[in-house]
Amino acid sequence: MERLKFVWNIPNTLSLVRIVLLPVFAVLYFNEHVVWAVVVLLLSGLTDLLDGVIARRFHQITEVGKLLDPAADKLTQVTVLMCLVVQYPALIPLAVICLTKEILQAIGGWILFSKNATIRGSKWFGKLSTALFYAVMLLIVVWTDMPKTVLIVLVALVAATMLFSFFKYMMIYLKIRKPSKDEQAVSAEAKQN
Repeated sequence: MERLKFVWNIPNTLSLVRIVLLPVFAVLYFNEHVVWAVVVLLLSGLTDLLDGVIARRFHQITEVGKLLDPAADKLTQVTVLMCLVVQYPALIPLAVICLTKEILQAIGGWILFSKNATIRGSKWFGKLSTALFYAVMLLIVVWTDMPKTVLIVLVALVAATMLFSFFKYMMIYLKIRKPSKDEQAVSAEAKQN
């Protein structure tokens, strides 16, 4: 697991900070300190933005960072969503979609990683899904008396972009998993011998 050796740099530290902020958000949210919960969520979003910018700008991209950053994103999404589900049961279908997507993507990512496949960064559709998710969740936290119709429309929009993103990533995953012609030739040759 030399490939996953942790490197202390600013981007990786910022990803760890995002993970540490999760219980802080939950405690603040459940104790009805909405303003502070929003501040923590915004701080988490800022550290997410900064870690990517710093990693690319100052050439601090690491293999562990390629895993840690999306893991922090996913843990944040799941934590925020689980906190909101308690207050808004209408979010349960979104929570099921989100959890299923994250579990399947984590399994797929681990399979690729264990086969030494190149870990790639997020794509535009993943970033769009994440940005929309955060915007809607933040709106739900702030707009405490949101009409149910508006809530359902926003949740449906987030679910649609989440599913779109999942299917696009699944196509990439299947393409990566498909053996190249060279690998197929070596495999066929090995079977003949």
